[in-house]
Amino acid sequence: EVDRAHPAGALASVPHRPLLPGEPPRIGEYQLLGRIGAGGMGTVYLARREGAATQVALKTINPELMDNVDLLRRFQRESEVLSLVSGAYTARVLDSGVAAGRPYLAMELLDGRPLDVHLGEQGPIRTPEALRALALALAVALSGVHRLGLVHRDLKPANIMLTTAGPRLLDFGIADLVDGTRLTRTGAGPGTLTYMAPEQFGEERVGPAADVWAWACCVVCAAHGTSPFAATSTGAVIRRIVDTGPEPTALAAVRALDPELAAAVDRALTVDPAGRPADGAGLVELLTTRGTGHHEPTLVDDVREEITRGWRTLAL
Repeated sequence: EVDRAHPAGALASVPHRPLLPGEPPRIGEYQLLGRIGAGGMGTVYLARREGAATQVALKTINPELMDNVDLLRRFQRESEVLSLVSGAYTARVLDSGVAAGRPYLAMELLDGRPLDVHLGEQGPIRTPEALRALALALAVALSGVHRLGLVHRDLKPANIMLTTAGPRLLDFGIADLVDGTRLTRTGAGPGTLTYMAPEQFGEERVGPAADVWAWACCVVCAAHGTSPFAATSTGAVIRRIVDTGPEPTALAAVRALDPELAAAVDRALTVDPAGRPADGAGLVELLTTRGTGHHEPTLVDDVREEITRGWRTLAL
């Protein structure tokens, strides 16, 4: 089963550090076993619920930020979105709540590491089967997000976990409703610059096509090592996104591995959102349509089998 949480015996296989002095031994009903990671907003702990054998990744906001209303709102939004989004290629939420005023989110414990860490340690993905598996799995994950009327808005290598069971899409903290409802202040510019679509820099409504653009950037990054819009300054990045276009050598890295996938990436990087696949389902259709003219629907099981088969060629 692809989204089974790790059993208690998997403790040694999940990288973690001891709790820091002063950190609580438990949050609510969860015993904290170690620290998996930490960021500016919060910390992710290795944890186990009292009376249960299964270990989880428990995400919570750092105590010193508990009075930050925007962060609390973002965290609550992530909990809501993850509860809605389910699939083989997204992280599965198991529980959420508030303990002593501190919100937490219990998620399935994933092995592996984020794509950006993998690229830094092992370099770009070099097998066409693995690259296509990554691209297809992310498209399937986005189709589930978009089907709910949501836009992820921050798809990037740091939010893609490479696990033994396949890629998983993470971090829905700034996911937004397609109707344009904004959870951030005007001008806050959610997203990561080198993965943002042109429309995210203007006043246009940001829809699923922005995630399609970011998907293409992530596929290129996986094959090349950096985003096709990477540059030495903020201004240079924006000029490349809205005007001069992606780095040709970055696109060539995808083309050298899989010309058909490269053609899909080119479509997804069309400046006008109307020229891209409309959403994740459109991406899946583009990636699974073979030959010319006639399209026959591809079975979900066939897509998953292709992803699983291709993923086995990647050394994690």
